[in-house]
Amino acid sequence: MPVYFLISLAGYVAVSYGINRSNFSMLISIFGVLSLCYFLIIYQTDSYSKLRWGIAAAILFRIALLFALPNLSDDFFRYIWDGNLLVHGLNPFAHTPKFYMQHGLPHFLPSRLYQQLNSQPYYTVYPPVSQYIYGLAAGLFGVQLFGNVVVMKIIMLGCEIGTFWVMNRLLDYFNLPAKYLLIYALNPLIILNLTGNLHFEGVMIFFLLLSYYLFLKQRIWLGSIAFLLAVNTKLVPLILMPYLVFSLGWKRSSKLIFVLIVGTGLLYIPFLTQTFFAHFSDSLDLYFHSFEYNASLFYLVRWLGFQIKGYDIIHTAAPAMAMISALIIIAASWLYRRPSLYNLPAIYIITMAIYYSFSTTVHPWYVTSLVAFVPLTGLLFPVVWSVFIPLTYSTYMSSAYHQKFGLIAVEYIFVFIAICWDFYNQKQSVKKKMKNMFGVAFSFRK
Repeated sequence: MPVYFLISLAGYVAVSYGINRSNFSMLISIFGVLSLCYFLIIYQTDSYSKLRWGIAAAILFRIALLFALPNLSDDFFRYIWDGNLLVHGLNPFAHTPKFYMQHGLPHFLPSRLYQQLNSQPYYTVYPPVSQYIYGLAAGLFGVQLFGNVVVMKIIMLGCEIGTFWVMNRLLDYFNLPAKYLLIYALNPLIILNLTGNLHFEGVMIFFLLLSYYLFLKQRIWLGSIAFLLAVNTKLVPLILMPYLVFSLGWKRSSKLIFVLIVGTGLLYIPFLTQTFFAHFSDSLDLYFHSFEYNASLFYLVRWLGFQIKGYDIIHTAAPAMAMISALIIIAASWLYRRPSLYNLPAIYIITMAIYYSFSTTVHPWYVTSLVAFVPLTGLLFPVVWSVFIPLTYSTYMSSAYHQKFGLIAVEYIFVFIAICWDFYNQKQSVKKKMKNMFGVAFSFRK
């Protein structure tokens, strides 16, 4: 095992400090090695001492990435932009970066930062908890990239360690082996995209798992506050609202709804203007009507659109597909509602998979929250997805950002096979095959 740890550490350092995402062949090769070490470490973890080594290694890998500027994503430039607007008394939601460029950049925003943004004509869509973290980093280091990144990564690392703690408590609650924690803690996609490249799913996952643990302990008010913080870090957990409302019943769900409405209002107070809702909806509209990346069903629908209409039908197909996925998610939430909430992890994975199946955009870090619930469900396909979704980095091999649809097809073929493995095999067969892969037998909970 020490050899696998050393190889993994070298791989994470190489990716984060020495490889550009345009170097796809090297990047995917190292991802492959990291994934192999990941499976071997989990398979060979058969004692408490090895588990402790695995958790220590998971933390060490993340610490090693603290001082590397994100290189697989350029979203962090917008974090620094928004944070500096916030600490200088300007509303990040009020104007696009392009507006400031056209009307004169504030003295504290250099043009070089503007040039590095990937969202110059777009209003920000990052919720208030994320914005406050950006503001904290900007308040300490202004527009200095390295300082901002280190501050945000330290916060991310703290949340990741918090996730380890909560996940361990959840595993203990369900009488599941503690080693299942390593499925999340050592996952290469998790390490490189959360602490490594500063995607705030890492913060959201911590609050979401914490809220689930508190709900299980019948601490509804505290659980609702944790859920509020998860939603206001990333909007993704809102997908659980139908299930939570149906499962908790009116009395308990009314507490959650109250906290969510009042708490969100309080968090957004500094950002509310007459144009806030219009600007925020404009950004969401762009996401659903303009962006296309690593889609699955949508690419098939788009192909049919080209055959029938002769053009990209995203403006009509995307809203229709979003509506279909919403109806399926609501129906599934109703059918599988449980007052105990024991099946919430599986519901989250399934509903998110439905949502992403109908989405026009699925970035690699989107899958991280699905992996976070794998230790509590035994479902295999999110782990398989995390292994194959790095194939989408082939898009960045050239500045034109052409997607390689053959590699995307490979990704989803393996995901589909894994889904079939999960849902159509007998429980005992699944347990046996999971044991062969991870050295453990997963439990499926009703």
